[in-house]
Amino acid sequence: MRWTLSRTAANSVAGDLLVFPVFQTKEKADLQPLIEFAKGKRKPPISIEEKIKASGFTAATGTLQTVFCSNSKAGWLLLVGMGESAKTDLNGIRTAAGKSASEARRKKAGKVLVHVPDADELPFDDETFARCWVEGAEMALSPTGVLKSEKKKDEVPQSWTLLGKGRQAAPMKRGIGEGEAYAAGCLFARELVNLPPNYLTPEDMAKQARKLASNEGLKIKVLGVPEMRKLKMGGILGVGQGSSNPPRLISLEYRGRPGAKKITLVGKGVTFDSGGISLKPGQGMDEMKADMGGAAAVLGAALTIARLKLPVNLQVLVPSAENMPDGGAIKPADVLTMANGKTVEVLNTDAEGRLILADALCYAERRKPDFVIDAATLTGACVVALGMEFAGLMGTDGELIEVLRQAGGETFERVWHLPLVDEHREQIKGTWSDLQNIAGGRWGGALTAAAFLSEFVNEDRAWAHVDIAGPAIPAKPTAICPKGGSGFGARLLARAVQILVS
Repeated sequence: MRWTLSRTAANSVAGDLLVFPVFQTKEKADLQPLIEFAKGKRKPPISIEEKIKASGFTAATGTLQTVFCSNSKAGWLLLVGMGESAKTDLNGIRTAAGKSASEARRKKAGKVLVHVPDADELPFDDETFARCWVEGAEMALSPTGVLKSEKKKDEVPQSWTLLGKGRQAAPMKRGIGEGEAYAAGCLFARELVNLPPNYLTPEDMAKQARKLASNEGLKIKVLGVPEMRKLKMGGILGVGQGSSNPPRLISLEYRGRPGAKKITLVGKGVTFDSGGISLKPGQGMDEMKADMGGAAAVLGAALTIARLKLPVNLQVLVPSAENMPDGGAIKPADVLTMANGKTVEVLNTDAEGRLILADALCYAERRKPDFVIDAATLTGACVVALGMEFAGLMGTDGELIEVLRQAGGETFERVWHLPLVDEHREQIKGTWSDLQNIAGGRWGGALTAAAFLSEFVNEDRAWAHVDIAGPAIPAKPTAICPKGGSGFGARLLARAVQILVS
């Protein structure tokens, strides 16, 4: 979509559809702003107030109502209910925008206008409104079914104009630019998650990263099997050895400013997870194409950070492998030697994500970053604990934890802080090796997984681990996320980096 800003009066701009946010007062639509808008030289036979009251529209959150206004050049108005102004939050704006975008597409509206509410109606500034509105509208229209043989008819291309009469242009333009950047990162992450595993092998993941690097001006390096053998990356090599598609370690770099903070993002890139020899049940195994959701998140975040031109020196690492059960696959009881020299007994080959992340975290340490954040669809235990709406957050640095919590609240990619203590580290100590890849018992699986990863990060490193297994694929579509991958983590991580360098 194409986004522009106009400070012309909303009823004087021509378009196919004018979206008009309406707030509630005492569970009834507050129609006064709409009545003022609809005033004109021509007095219609039925006032817009009468039309809306007859429709039963109360402006409850997320409700829609179409009405014709003869005193508007756009003609048709799409009223979108916002609920009570004081209770409107950032995700409420995204949801309203998403529903409006879907309805505009259904109506085949090519030029869509948005009446920006008056400043006293909003509990936040114009820049924030513009950013969230753009995010919500863009994210609502994620493409689906792109691999179907019968192609969809071309969608009506949409141009959107935010109408903010009397407002300063600069804040709203910044908001539009940020919204486009955040949405682009999320949509790229979704695109990767939704690809079938035969379209996204580890080498295909590297090709996607090369394309991203070329488009956004990033530096890229891809390590193959020989290079990883030299670095003794037993985790990535071990997980990938059962597949005919060899593993890769992808490194992207964005250099925002000399002397800026160094931040590394690491994303789990298991492009398909059969469980290996510890084979998963067949039911739901198709969703294991999304076991690279962490990789998608960090790549999407890199796209957003590059487009925002943030003053940061960023490294993005994606360890990528297929976990398959052929005759060469790792077996329960095998012992692997990791990049930092620690040995790990593999008690369950389906606990593979932590093995490839461990080597990538060791690789990240070579750069001595100020902050390291990893994201991974790591454990079913985290889904049991937190459901589908929250990611688990564990780490070693209080500042970084708080930044991620703030970023999660602002992007509505919410995280919940879970404990990481010495007792969890004790549970993954090995009998025949330094470590084992699962704890001995069934409890606290997300916590002991994080404890395992902490063994591959220097003690003085500010590090956080985000387990996105729950929200990576929503249980059902939402107003801003059609069926498929959510792209969860791309906006969260980009916003966290933005806060850290601000």
